[in-house]
Amino acid sequence: MMIELQKKAEKYESKAAQCRDWATQAPEGPQRAFFEVLADYYEGLAADFRQAIAKRTAA
Repeated sequence: MMIELQKKAEKYESKAAQCRDWATQAPEGPQRAFFEVLADYYEGLAADFRQAIAKRTAA
């Protein structure tokens, strides 16, 4: 179970980084904003998985 949580956290961190890259390459405007919001979303998911991992290791 822990390995699955770690893989998902890494997956969402990777997606967030990719979206950040796309945001910096996109022109100003809605497309850039979309990728920034998407990156924030993926970073939030990764953080949630990291918290779940921390709680499981502490228990």
